[in-house]
Amino acid sequence: MELVFRTIKPADAPVLKEFLELAMEFYGNEREQMMDHYLADWGKRVDIGFIVLLKKEKKPIGAVWFRQFTQDRPGLAFLDEKTPELIAAVSPEYRNQGIGRYLITRLVNQARMEGFQALSVAVHKDNPVLGLYERLSFQVEREDGSLKVLRLTL
Repeated sequence: MELVFRTIKPADAPVLKEFLELAMEFYGNEREQMMDHYLADWGKRVDIGFIVLLKKEKKPIGAVWFRQFTQDRPGLAFLDEKTPELIAAVSPEYRNQGIGRYLITRLVNQARMEGFQALSVAVHKDNPVLGLYERLSFQVEREDGSLKVLRLTL
């Protein structure tokens, strides 16, 4: 399986929506409320992300990105206005092959290069990806009902 990794472009918004739905598959009421919030006007100067595609088919199989939110319009993992919130997902048939780890690590490295001090992510407590974030040194910052909000200090 040959993969191609590239930067997400504003034209990728429909693909991001598919991966956002996957990332929020464990969420309940929060899901519908937050979908537009995480995608609206994607591609601003501080929006950064990567997509992975199967080279031959040019089929997207995973994506990772982050956005910064404001105090008056926070995301689910909002910590402060300087900490971007990470969103990541891999198509179910390509999970457990290291793709998610690679995507998250790549975004973490990019965030460091951009000068960010931390990243946050919200993960449902029943989502198996929680273990991956913990192995990548994300620490539980708080629990909001069924969600754990994690922070990675860069």
